[in-house]
Amino acid sequence: MQIMKAKASTGHVARGIFAAALAALAMLAWMPAESRALINPKFTPLHLVQQSQVILELKFQPEIKRGKAIAAVVRALKGTSEKRSLEIDVTSTTYADQASLVRKTIKQVKDKPALMFFGGLSDKPGEQAAELSTPQARSGKAYLHLEGMWIALDEDQKGVWAFDQVSQPMVATWNGGTDMLLRAVEYILKSPAAEMPVRTGVTWAAAIPAGRVAGKVSAAVAVDLAGDGRLLLMVASDAGDHLFAFQGNAAQDVTAKHNLQSKSLAFAWADFNADGRLDLASWDGKSLTIHVQGPDGTFSPSPGGNVRECIGLAAVDVGTKGKAGVIVSTHAAPLLLLPGPEAEPAPLAAAAWPGGELGQPGPCLVADFDNDGLPDVLQPLAKGSLLYRGTRPGDFAPPVACPVALGPLPASVCLGDWDGDGLLDLIVAGEDGCRLWQNLGGGQFLECLKLSGEIGYVARRGAVAAYLGDLNNDGRQDVAILYSTVAPQVFFNRGFRSFGFSQSLDLERGSVMRQAAQGQQAGCLADFTGHGAQDLALVLRDGTCALLVRTPSGCDLCGRAILPAKSGSAGPVAVQGAVEDRALGAWNVTAGGPGAFLARPEAGPVTVKWRFPGGKQQTRQVILEDRPVTIVLEPEEEKR
Repeated sequence: MQIMKAKASTGHVARGIFAAALAALAMLAWMPAESRALINPKFTPLHLVQQSQVILELKFQPEIKRGKAIAAVVRALKGTSEKRSLEIDVTSTTYADQASLVRKTIKQVKDKPALMFFGGLSDKPGEQAAELSTPQARSGKAYLHLEGMWIALDEDQKGVWAFDQVSQPMVATWNGGTDMLLRAVEYILKSPAAEMPVRTGVTWAAAIPAGRVAGKVSAAVAVDLAGDGRLLLMVASDAGDHLFAFQGNAAQDVTAKHNLQSKSLAFAWADFNADGRLDLASWDGKSLTIHVQGPDGTFSPSPGGNVRECIGLAAVDVGTKGKAGVIVSTHAAPLLLLPGPEAEPAPLAAAAWPGGELGQPGPCLVADFDNDGLPDVLQPLAKGSLLYRGTRPGDFAPPVACPVALGPLPASVCLGDWDGDGLLDLIVAGEDGCRLWQNLGGGQFLECLKLSGEIGYVARRGAVAAYLGDLNNDGRQDVAILYSTVAPQVFFNRGFRSFGFSQSLDLERGSVMRQAAQGQQAGCLADFTGHGAQDLALVLRDGTCALLVRTPSGCDLCGRAILPAKSGSAGPVAVQGAVEDRALGAWNVTAGGPGAFLARPEAGPVTVKWRFPGGKQQTRQVILEDRPVTIVLEPEEEKR
């Protein structure tokens, strides 16, 4: 592994914003029972943009007068428009229920965008896409995308666009929000090499058995004990934590080798004693213990402080080099602890706890949610959240209300940037299903799972956890969802928060590790074998641990930006990546964690940006070639 030091996202439909997803569900009704794919490889947004002679961004007026909706022309993304507004007759269809839905949607969209594609399009663009050089021109045919819904329009002789019907086939071209389609169109028009994936393109090669863990497993994570980029799998259990190492097609339980004696219901990795090595803070249900790593890689237990209640732990930079703090989640206000034998936790902010009306809390999340370079703390609860914004390392402002809601607990949260805008989003995986909370900036989030492609209706109830990854090394952040009673699911990202279900990685149908269908307790995505591709570690319901190794694709080019304990910061550090004119998204990088996984399908440069808590933004460009590259994040003052 090369080490490089860096100094420096027509059916009858029912209601509102769920229109696109429900149209897709209607499509499923007449498809074969085993078929799940609703992506048309012959007519993607690439084809749509290429065939359209004119693409307009519109903004609808909320009032509909005499059956006519008026949309102002905001701008022409492609072609030109002499008109400043367009008129649409929403009464002209024979589908009365669809017309009612369109009218209701227009009244509710307010300032949200709409997109109109016309000129050069055929009646059935999905069937005509094979002959792009000679499209069947129909200047009077258009497709309108509004709040995730495709609407077919026809122009009459007076220039009024008549609503024909909600278009079911076009859902297979783009299934997602209009705001994301707008960004996708801009990307396609800007980049000659634009891509819009239609499949994952990779499979599982084999399952490497690792062993069996007794007790109740609370989590499985990738951990870099030595700070050299080599990852171990930690499985946290109330009967005893385990560490597994993978090399080639073999796994080894190295728990005894490292003398790890923890039993974790909650845990956090960081350097807690300023010796430059990664330690483990572990809560066993009774007390907090710091398992200190020695020079030989073995751990020794030491009292962590007077913690009396804990439902979650997270390390955080407190401004003291090499000595991390811990956010202790409780059933009430979160606490900040500087670990030590007699340490006492203190309230995170000097304010009364306002979360009593928001239901049961989950563990806090520590990340830079507003891109100001300082870690924030998000306290999620069943009915909403509280956001503690960082004011400087170790200090937080009183909490403000945030719409992120967990729903019925138990539920877990995964951080990622699925639209590639540099802001960290959240996926909640819970017993009643999943939620995708889009980060709008400024502490505002919007739940938009139903406007995010196939994940909106293929993802199931009974979710245990969700995990961020890039399973086909295309530079788009994918997600894996684990379940308590069925096989995991993998959703690949087409870009701009539009997910497709990965049939090639479907364990229900594949021949690899069929026993995963019994359900899982925990897992994670990471490159445990160092082959440049991310694998899926699973802990099944019976405690069986295994690693699903991804097949090499021949173009597995990647870099990992890691934060070793010797950096002196616990983080988390916000890391962003970009390939030429396409953003790869953002990652929440913690000390000793798997880091940011940056990939591209062909050799070339990747730009990496990061910002230490309270520091300045740093930028580094690395070249991805024939082997994985590790980028070691260092503070500004240690640049060489």
